[in-house]
Amino acid sequence: MTFFDMACRGCGARRVEPFLDLGDQPHCNRLIPERLAAIPEPKFPLRAGFCHDCTLVQIDHTIPKESMFSDYPYVSGTTRTLTEHFKETAARLSATFGLGPQDLVVDIGSNDGTALKAYQALGLRTLGVEPAANVATLALEAGVETLNRFFNEETAAVIRRDYGPAKLVTAAGVFFHLEELHSVCRGIQQLLAEDGVFSVQAIYLGGMVEKTAFDQIYHEHLCYYTLRSLQALLAQHGLEVFEVSVKPIHGGSLEAHIGHPGKRPVSPRVAEMLAEEARAGLGELATYQAFADRVWRLRDDLLAALHDQAARGRRVFAYSAPAKGATLLNAFGIGPDLVQCAVERAPLKFDHLIPGARIPIRDEAKTERPDAYLMLAWNFLDEFIVKERDFLRAGGEFIVPVPHVRVVGAEALAA
Repeated sequence: MTFFDMACRGCGARRVEPFLDLGDQPHCNRLIPERLAAIPEPKFPLRAGFCHDCTLVQIDHTIPKESMFSDYPYVSGTTRTLTEHFKETAARLSATFGLGPQDLVVDIGSNDGTALKAYQALGLRTLGVEPAANVATLALEAGVETLNRFFNEETAAVIRRDYGPAKLVTAAGVFFHLEELHSVCRGIQQLLAEDGVFSVQAIYLGGMVEKTAFDQIYHEHLCYYTLRSLQALLAQHGLEVFEVSVKPIHGGSLEAHIGHPGKRPVSPRVAEMLAEEARAGLGELATYQAFADRVWRLRDDLLAALHDQAARGRRVFAYSAPAKGATLLNAFGIGPDLVQCAVERAPLKFDHLIPGARIPIRDEAKTERPDAYLMLAWNFLDEFIVKERDFLRAGGEFIVPVPHVRVVGAEALAA
C-alpha cells in the first residue's frame, strides 16, 4: 500500500492512496496565446487519491491559487443552461428560506455575477467575492457589487463588519477549488447569521463514478465530495448538513444546505443519501480503482472513433474548450492531428491554444463547420443538440466521450 506524501485536505490523516494517474498536465485554464506557441508551458502531476480515514477523494498536487484564479478565462453567463439554472436556484432558495429585501446573499467565487443577478432580480442585497480581476470587473460593470479577493476567514470578517451577517452564503461550482479549505469553512461559520444557510453546489463524486466523468479531475478541483466526506469536513467547523439533493447541472452536482447545528431540522434525505453512498461503495477504494480501469477503456474507444473519422477524411473540431476538455485531451494524447481546432463563444478564449494539447481555439461565429464535433462540454449536450439542429440535419455528427463514447446524429433531435 502506497500513500501520497501529503496530509488529507479534509481530515489531515496521512493515508491518501492514489488510484488514477492522468500524467503530468498543464494548468487547464491557463490558455496559451498563439504568439507564445513556441514556449512550452509548465506541467504538474495530476493524480487522484482516496483517504482511508474520511473517504475524501482529492488530488495531491496544488498549483497556488494566485496562479490559477487571479486571471480567469471562464465566464458563467456563456451558456443558457447555466444561466437558467442560477435563476431556478435563486427563486427556489429565496422561497425556501423566506429571504427578504433586508437579507444579504454572499456568493463565493461569484465570477461575472450571473448567479447574483438572479438574486438582485428578487430584490435581495447581494455581494460577490471573486479573486479573478478580469471577471470581477465584468460583474462590477453589470452592477453586481463584488469584492476582488479570495474568500477566507479574513474576508468573512471584513464582510460581517461592513455588511452584517449573511442570511445565505452560496458556493456554486467553487467549493472543490479551495486551497484554504479550512479557513473558508471557518469564515462561512462566522459569516452566517444565526439562522443563516450555506448552500453549496459541487460536482458529485457519485455521479462522476457512475458516468466515468474523469475529465472533472483537474488542478483547479482539489477535492471531490460525497455527502459523507463533506459532512466530515464541515463537522470540524461547527456546521451541519440539514438537507441534500443532486441537481443535473454539470453532469450531476451535490447541493447541500448547511447551517449552525440544531437551528434547522435535519431532513431524512440526509440519512437516505448516506445509505445510498454506502451501497454504491463510495467509501471504498476498490470503487475508484474500478473507475480508473474504465477511464482507460474510454480512452481506447475514443481514440478508435477519432482515427475512424480521420481514415474517412472527415474533419473533427472540438465544440467549446472547457477546462475538463484539457484533462481529456492531455490524458488521452489527443492533439491537432485528430482534432484540428476548438470553437468557442467566449471571447476571452479566442486565438489561444488549449494548454498541452495545443489545439487552437477559434470564434465559433467565424469558423466553418467540420464534419463532426468532439463534445468536450458533454454536460451541455441537450442544449447543443437543439442549438445545432441544422448542422445535425445536414449530416453533421457529435462525438460524445462521456459516459461512454457514442456518435450522435440527426436521430437525436427526435429525443
